[in-house]
Amino acid sequence: MLRKDFGINKELETRSRIALVTGGSGEIGGAIVKRFVEDGFRVILHYKDSRDRSVFIANSLGKKNKEIVLMRADISREKDVSKMFKNIKRRFGTLDVLVNNAGINRVDKHPVDLNFKDFDEMLNVNLRGSILVTKHALPLLKNGIEPRIIFISSVVVFCGSSQRIGYAASKGALLGLTRSLALALAPKILVNAVAPGYIDSRMIRHSKSEPIKKRIERIPLKRLGTPEEVAAAVSFLGSRNSSYITGQCLHINGGVFML
Repeated sequence: MLRKDFGINKELETRSRIALVTGGSGEIGGAIVKRFVEDGFRVILHYKDSRDRSVFIANSLGKKNKEIVLMRADISREKDVSKMFKNIKRRFGTLDVLVNNAGINRVDKHPVDLNFKDFDEMLNVNLRGSILVTKHALPLLKNGIEPRIIFISSVVVFCGSSQRIGYAASKGALLGLTRSLALALAPKILVNAVAPGYIDSRMIRHSKSEPIKKRIERIPLKRLGTPEEVAAAVSFLGSRNSSYITGQCLHINGGVFML
């Protein structure tokens, strides 16, 4: 009955699914990498500058670290992205799940004083980078097992942020991309997004814009989220259990924003 209900591909029983996580050396990215390995995936951990952190994440999985392959690329440069996917094709021949997690954040000033150097950098990485990675991933995903694309957006898209205007704009564009790709790639490839809220991370802990205590006061669940809770949502969207979900955004925010 399970096979009939979910249309499980027989190939699932002959090989592990393969996932690419961009920005896999960060706290959320690292949690997603670890969760996918626990789920039985072989994982490509993409990074740009943090090789030591990437190696640490792989080593932290002990005997399972053989399921992780590290690949470096500047995703804002198509030459780098093309080279990375040539390596992926050579090594794996296919791809089943793409998680567009890589992103950067810059604190803005008043809109009148918006720093367009920072703004352009955020667009180049958060939006252009995600588009480039997706473009080069599609030929491999089309032959994948139950292929999925997952974008990591942000709660600031829905709540707004007076000090992260450029960041909110770049992450908001990912939602338009999610919905458009969901239409364009259906029914073969499912495309969804995850919007984390205030997650316990270096970005939150080192933020000078607002004390953590004040942030927590606005959260109905009265605590920060964890990278592992974001990873659990990504795991669900990458699994066979999400087989009738596409073009959606899953909110992981403790109730700070409600639809």
